[in-house]
Amino acid sequence: ELTRFIGAGAYGEVWTGLNRNTGSQVAVKFYLHQGGVDWSLLSREVEKLRLLSTDRFVVQLLAVGWQADPPYYVMEYIDNGSLEQLIHREEPRTVDQVVELFRDIATGLNHAHAKGILHCDLKPANVLLDQDTRPRLADFGQSRLTDEQTPSLGTLFYMAPEQADLKSVPDARWDVYALGAILYCLLVGKPPHHN
Repeated sequence: ELTRFIGAGAYGEVWTGLNRNTGSQVAVKFYLHQGGVDWSLLSREVEKLRLLSTDRFVVQLLAVGWQADPPYYVMEYIDNGSLEQLIHREEPRTVDQVVELFRDIATGLNHAHAKGILHCDLKPANVLLDQDTRPRLADFGQSRLTDEQTPSLGTLFYMAPEQADLKSVPDARWDVYALGAILYCLLVGKPPHHN
């Protein structure tokens, strides 16, 4: 049962919902058909989330509506907002707090890489904070397996410069660059090279 609209992106919308079986709050991502969306995007994102299904550092996949119109998947609802929202709150953070957040994000990223998954769009908006303000990686819509050769554009200011070349092959160093940009943003309040 859908309860509240959260936001929209290039391929669809995200809503909060209520799981009627358990009474728990969930998040639902719908893939809306806008301008010939490649439906394999849903399949690929679900595949990555399934591979990371036991990882404490990744938002967990709960269900998939393959046959629905529009298709969707259900994931756990992370109720403390995103790292981007935390940064914009302009509350002072100690270096120790920043290092702890950074360590958890790096650990989650390391787990994804160990399973052959490159995030390719790591940024503060794609890091959600759980009830203990611990980070969880989210939005694997641009992710690639390490053996995939198709390019993947990230987000300006967090994307490695070489990632913008549509002839480039996905590389773990793209995520490492984004991780460094996130650390910079946590410390300074804005991403590097923001001019």
